[in-house]
Amino acid sequence: MNTKIILPFALISALALGACENQTAAPEQPNPDAGDPEAFAEPIEESEGPANVMSPEEMQQRREEIEQEAQQTFESIMEGSQEAGDNLVEMGDDAMSTLSQQMTAAGDAIEVQIDALVANAAEVRDDNMTDEQKLQIVANVRNAAEEAARALGQTAPEVVAAGDTAEERTREVLGLE
Repeated sequence: MNTKIILPFALISALALGACENQTAAPEQPNPDAGDPEAFAEPIEESEGPANVMSPEEMQQRREEIEQEAQQTFESIMEGSQEAGDNLVEMGDDAMSTLSQQMTAAGDAIEVQIDALVANAAEVRDDNMTDEQKLQIVANVRNAAEEAARALGQTAPEVVAAGDTAEERTREVLGLE
């Protein structure tokens, strides 16, 4: 049984020793290019002079062509910028016009709301109402007009003006001074 275990170890050891015997000795001085392929360089052909040398006239003509191209490019950029600016101004005018129309519509809508509130107050009016009841109706109409103005995006002074107008007209309809 010992031979079955020892035999494979002996065989491996013999192979390892055999591989060690084929080594070459290290050189006394290492070669820095060892393992690198040799570089091949083709000789550079020197020409007698540049083949495409421009004459002074040709250089002047080429410079003028470049300047003309640059001027044309600049002019097209300026035209594009002018058009863009004109378009922005037109868009701004359109936006202001639309906003103005919306503000006018909002003002008209407030007037319509106030008219409706005052008409309702006139319908509710009764000759037997006390001044306190009439004042309560005036306050309700004022609050409703102010809320309508806020809902339409009116500014604070416009909201107060709508309330003042509604209150004044309702007092008049109800006979309050």
